[in-house]
Amino acid sequence: MSDETALTAPDDPALLPGTEAERAAEARYGLSAIPPEELPLLPGELRPHPSPFQYVMIAVILCVITGLEVGMYYIEGDIPKAFYVAVLLTMALIKFVTVVSWYMHLRTDRPIFRRFFIVGGVGAVTLYAIVLATLHVFE
Repeated sequence: MSDETALTAPDDPALLPGTEAERAAEARYGLSAIPPEELPLLPGELRPHPSPFQYVMIAVILCVITGLEVGMYYIEGDIPKAFYVAVLLTMALIKFVTVVSWYMHLRTDRPIFRRFFIVGGVGAVTLYAIVLATLHVFE
């Protein structure tokens, strides 16, 4: 058997891990053999977790926002400084909310946890704005 034939030959099912039914479930549902609609919710969760595809899409969105933030660095002198700071703060807040809601699973938890993070985010932005105003950044 030549090397090209060996590379294109299908895998021997007897050598693959798991049973045929388990391999079919893995092909359909990914690494978890349990369908997403049958996964039990943990205590305190209100809805099921996102799919792996949704996690990847959120990662792509976060990369795009990060790219926009880096791009803002190169146009710093062309726009007013107050607008520059406001746009960067807005993008940072969007990234913060996205990471907290998707990757820390606050979308699926009880609303009280979401409220704690909202209060913290508003407090952080307020404190940052006060410090920037003290340093005369907005003038």
